Amino acid sequence: MKKAMAMIELVFAIVIMGIAVMSLPLILTQVQNSNSFALRQEVILSLKTKLSYIMAYPWDENTYDSESNMERFLDIPNSNVTDADFNRSGLRRKGHVLADGRRRFRDDVNESTTKIDFGTVGIPLDIDDFDGITPETKNITNLDDFIFNVTLATHVFYISDRPSSGNYETNQSIDFIFNTTNPSQNRTNIKMIKVSATANGLENPISMYAFSSNIGQSKVAKRTW
Repeated sequence: MKKAMAMIELVFAIVIMGIAVMSLPLILTQVQNSNSFALRQEVILSLKTKLSYIMAYPWDENTYDSESNMERFLDIPNSNVTDADFNRSGLRRKGHVLADGRRRFRDDVNESTTKIDFGTVGIPLDIDDFDGITPETKNITNLDDFIFNVTLATHVFYISDRPSSGNYETNQSIDFIFNTTNPSQNRTNIKMIKVSATANGLENPISMYAFSSNIGQSKVAKRTW
């Protein structure tokens, strides 16, 4: 009886050990998947942080008006919407409020930076100064079982502001296709910021995009008495 019980116990032990050994690949795969997910999350967080940092800068180095201490919108001579939408003599876009501290051109009617000059640092620092800068490498150290470096590369483009049908001057309804895959070599009213991340453990780079428009700013309305 004791020998029989010992044999049954041995069989159970072998079965349990077999189940444990068979489960090891699944456990290792799950750990690997968890690490991969954590890696991607950390990369995405780094991308979002970088984009937020860049978006805090002025749209263009020529937008800032030191006399009024605010950002103005700029003339975009290559944009098909500029001639109809901007009033050079009145220094305003159509539809803008004619009042102090509201959106309008700078008095010198400055134009925006050309695409060929992106990446050339101006004063003040602006969004397109980040184009093609030396890729930034960040050390990610808050994962429990490994440390890795993520490299962030930044590029800035103009993208088309042309409506696919209608026009901004006479039509109440227009169709606009937001095309991010065909950057414009001419100046437009929209800048696209692309930040791409590469890291050990990522099969493919991860890219995120942000967009900033030539809209200037208005001063905060407040009582004058």
